[in-house]
Amino acid sequence: MSGSYSTIRVAIIGGGIGAAALLRGLLRYSHIAADIYESRPSFKEEGHVITLTSVAEQILLKLDPSLDDCLSRAEAVDTATEFRIASGPYAGHVVDCQQDYRERMVDPQKLLDELLRGTPPRMIHANSRISSITEVSPGGGVILNFVGGTQKKYDIVVGADGVHGITREFVLGADDPASRPQNTGVWRLPIRVPYQKALDAMGPEFLDPRRPCQTSWIGDGNFLQHDFMGAEKDVHITAYASNSGYSPEGWASLLTPEEFGAVFANIPLPVCRGMVNLIKSLYTVQIAGISYMQHKPARTYVTKNAALIDDAAHSVVLVHGVNALIGLEEAYILSMLLSRVAGRAAIPAALQAFDHVCRPRAEKAVHHTIQCGLVTIGEDREVGLDPYLMGPRLQYHWRVLKESNIEAQEAAAIQLMDQLYMQQR
Repeated sequence: MSGSYSTIRVAIIGGGIGAAALLRGLLRYSHIAADIYESRPSFKEEGHVITLTSVAEQILLKLDPSLDDCLSRAEAVDTATEFRIASGPYAGHVVDCQQDYRERMVDPQKLLDELLRGTPPRMIHANSRISSITEVSPGGGVILNFVGGTQKKYDIVVGADGVHGITREFVLGADDPASRPQNTGVWRLPIRVPYQKALDAMGPEFLDPRRPCQTSWIGDGNFLQHDFMGAEKDVHITAYASNSGYSPEGWASLLTPEEFGAVFANIPLPVCRGMVNLIKSLYTVQIAGISYMQHKPARTYVTKNAALIDDAAHSVVLVHGVNALIGLEEAYILSMLLSRVAGRAAIPAALQAFDHVCRPRAEKAVHHTIQCGLVTIGEDREVGLDPYLMGPRLQYHWRVLKESNIEAQEAAAIQLMDQLYMQQR
């Protein structure tokens, strides 16, 4: 858009990779003054190793060309991705998904650190708890109200504060049934252990130092995954299961080690038994399986002065880097549109264009990751634990999810923003 640019103040709420990627994208534009807020004492990205396709790497470069070596500095490694059956008559069989795209694994905390590296300290605000968000007037900006009584005004607030954050309710309204997440009945438990300890428990077959690999084990109502990035790095292990008769208590399903072992008793393979035993060795009294929460589809991701991205906007299942890819897409499209905002009057058009382009893509990803989730936890009744039926099903879903067309999204968003802005004038 043409014309002289006035300063646009943007508040990003949330301290994860999606939020940091958006900040990095906005830093390139002198007319945007951005701050990022995290309620915890430091910026942390916990849990799964992230797998990034070449498309995700291209989006990082679009956000900021200086990120060309951020994955190398974060010690990312090329990886093979493999699915295997964990229980039943096909236990041990490989599921042929015919994935022909290159991927790299990276520790999420190291990637987050690289995204924040070099960011002016004045923009980074950890240990900042926001009690509420107030709209000044329709289209007139927002006020962040902090615990302790301080306030700050911004032209735009972007919510990347997770499933339980406050920005989703601000955008949708407290009475919207989609404003609060629901328990899916599935829980997960991620751990990380030193390589030698994992090797002793799991054996050497799937921990070959010459072959970093993300290996998923599909059971009957459960799922195990280990991410191996090399002999000098910790092995990341994640266990998933449906509630299996154990009712969730708020944020978690609480099990004794014996109950946890019983959930995975139908998996006989030694490598999987080793993973289960590693988890039991770390939690000798009680095991808390983190409840997987999911949003209902939202009618919108935006207001005139607010937008939702990443897991504040949608609940893309946290498997094989799909959530990271969608979050990076959204960070780029939003930062690109805001770079074209010459004055406050153009903000609603930019946000509406973002919603129009990114929400359908995200909701489509939600649908396909749910379907993938059913397959990988052994609860797709059409394929069951048959690797020959499972392979084509997973291949179809992964192709839809990972073949991003960011250039088409960008072109569509720019065209719509210009149309909407002209209609408003």
